[in-house]
Amino acid sequence: MKKILVTLFATLFATATYAQNYSIGVSGMALYYDASGTETVKSSGETHDKSDTGLAPIPSLFIETELDTGATIGLDIIPYSAKVGDASNSRTDCDTDDGSDTACTNKVDVNFKNHITLYVEGPIPSAIDGMYFKLGVSNVTLETDENLDTGSTYGDADIMGVSLGIGKKAALPTGDGFYKIEASVSRYEGHEFTGSQDADSVSNKVKLDDFNTAGIRFSVGKTF
Repeated sequence: MKKILVTLFATLFATATYAQNYSIGVSGMALYYDASGTETVKSSGETHDKSDTGLAPIPSLFIETELDTGATIGLDIIPYSAKVGDASNSRTDCDTDDGSDTACTNKVDVNFKNHITLYVEGPIPSAIDGMYFKLGVSNVTLETDENLDTGSTYGDADIMGVSLGIGKKAALPTGDGFYKIEASVSRYEGHEFTGSQDADSVSNKVKLDDFNTAGIRFSVGKTF
């Protein structure tokens, strides 16, 4: 996927001389996510499956250019870490390698950080003016912000995703700019996180499966 990302970057700059104009704007998305994974507990080797779904508000900025062909090439950026999910679990025994039971609660937030999407929009012939399809390739740092009584800490990971959407673009009623309404689905690759080692040099592992998102986006922008 990284090769695809580089190719899209090259295409964006190579076609800049053919652009009719440039547009900038802001977007807001209601994002639905559906993720699952497996935790492998240190020492005991026990596994625990976990799945989670939820909604998260996601703001972003974009810059795009329209080509003579009518296609649009753009870059969408989430300018800060955006929380997309959280989880917690309580255990009666966190340290299963001894004879006593030690209760604990583990909590973790999952954030999208440095989320960048390169996208292409193409017009769709339709009785409704302004309809378009959208294809995108994303790179994002999956950031874990954990508070674990087990003492484990996990690092972050860079993952890739692809998206497909359909939308409508039209002029604002004031005539000063445009708006877009869009529905899209995305799929991101998973990752295996290895926790910090304990005194016995063993670590928990969390395997995040490939996961899906879907969202409704509203954007406003201005063309220069």
